[in-house]
Amino acid sequence: MKDYAIVSENITKVFKGKDYSVVAVDHVSLKIKRGEFYGLLGPNGAGKTTFTKILATLLIPDEGEAWIDGYSILKEPVEVRKRIGWMMGETGGRALYWRLSGFDNLMFFATLQNVPKEIAERRIRILLKFLELEDAADKLVMEYSTGMKIKLMLIRSLLHNPDILILDEPTLGLDVESAIKVRNFLRRLADELGKTILFTSHNMYEVEQLCDRIAVINKGKIIFEGTPREIREKVEEMKIVEITLVAEDSKLAEVREKLNKLPVVKEITSIERAGRIYKIRVSVDDHYTAIPEIVETLKGYKIESILRSLPTLEEAFLKIAGVRIEESVNNRFLRRMHRRRMSSEHG
Repeated sequence: MKDYAIVSENITKVFKGKDYSVVAVDHVSLKIKRGEFYGLLGPNGAGKTTFTKILATLLIPDEGEAWIDGYSILKEPVEVRKRIGWMMGETGGRALYWRLSGFDNLMFFATLQNVPKEIAERRIRILLKFLELEDAADKLVMEYSTGMKIKLMLIRSLLHNPDILILDEPTLGLDVESAIKVRNFLRRLADELGKTILFTSHNMYEVEQLCDRIAVINKGKIIFEGTPREIREKVEEMKIVEITLVAEDSKLAEVREKLNKLPVVKEITSIERAGRIYKIRVSVDDHYTAIPEIVETLKGYKIESILRSLPTLEEAFLKIAGVRIEESVNNRFLRRMHRRRMSSEHG
């Protein structure tokens, strides 16, 4: 066990109500090496957050045991807490004191971690500057945006310089530039300082860039564990065609309907937009049969290219997790269109 920073054996958690019983985590066993950047992926409600809360000693499992740096989460929770930095993404800001400034929040939590005052002040100033919160240090947290609160929670998790970080969606709510900065910072913590990081995220690109290994969890069970490359290899039989075309929003529904009716198209796996240019990815049984039929079906539309493509990590993840890809695509697409309409109505 000395080679592993985090070990769990058959961790199980059941939430019971008057008329229901939900198995949130179902006999999860993992081993995470020291210095490893480990990703935990799964759809909403899969059990990711519950599992990380158990490791952080915030929830007690109904069955099983886990060890953090060799210390039992059940028998030695105080020793475990000394060795971990934990943060919960977007909703974690609720754990901050909103009527205190950002700096005072951090000094308070540093005191709870027994960090000497001079070291705490110096460390806080450095981290505030790096995460671009220096100018907001003396503002009340109630005036912070969601992204600013997330950055503050990340700093809080690092105050006592822990060797192990358990981070639940640490970039959710950040703008693109801040998310890139945080990702680079976390990768450096693992590469240069040897920190062990357990990281949950819905951002597939982010996970692929950061993680050494990944576990996919669905309905409380681990259904796959391996590297990002191994996830792709597991679904290498997936055949993807990528269509790039120019269209107005009003025409896109027609294109989707035509593609969904084609027997050679299994499902639409993603739709991305840049201005009037749409990139649509579809899953097919055979490239050579599908491409000519797609070209024929989309006659009259401004097609820039139709290409064979490898599955993305997200497509592979959804397939492994047993989530119908097109349902996920529809939900994401509708959310984006709704945000666009709201922006135009109120902007």
